[in-house]
Amino acid sequence: MSGLAVAKNADGGVSALVVDLADMSCFDAVVHDLTDRGCRIVSAKTDLTDKEVGLRFPGIDMLVRGWVTAYGDNEARVSFKSGKVKPTEKRREIRRPVWISAVVSGQTNPITMKCRIVDASKSGCRLEGDKLDRLPEHIHISIPGLDLPIKSVMVWRKGKQAGVKLDWPFEPETEPTPEMLLKQFDEELEKQKSKPKPKKRISAFGR
Repeated sequence: MSGLAVAKNADGGVSALVVDLADMSCFDAVVHDLTDRGCRIVSAKTDLTDKEVGLRFPGIDMLVRGWVTAYGDNEARVSFKSGKVKPTEKRREIRRPVWISAVVSGQTNPITMKCRIVDASKSGCRLEGDKLDRLPEHIHISIPGLDLPIKSVMVWRKGKQAGVKLDWPFEPETEPTPEMLLKQFDEELEKQKSKPKPKKRISAFGR
């Protein structure tokens, strides 16, 4: 993990966005002790998170799936490998009441409209708004804080409400390695370094 120092910020960690899959809320955190097995996230909001989260690292256009295994003082331990549910195991998901403004658009057509997410779980949510019946079956949902659209499918509609199944943009078979993350960080840093710096203006008086 020696190369991680290149991507560290001032307090020795890596900035990341944390998405709580239970209620679709997002918050910024600092990641420490990053390995292929997990990491430690630090934020004043960690004690409000559910067990399953998605991490958005700089330069990676997907989410890394993680499971919170322990909570501390403004921090939480996240595992990338534990807590997975077997495909044959069925669990009833808890729907949480929320109030999130969202922008919904068709995946293959230009229809776009604003609406509200009024309840959410890890695999779905309920939308509320006018003219939801005009939306196609396959949509994108954009929520505040997360600049990645969530692919979704309409499963039912009734009046001004609609039920939606979510397809979170996770890395396929998420088993992140430090090398993979560091490569992304280094590429992002190289892009920033390669940007032309503004030229210093010199006056006629030599200043």
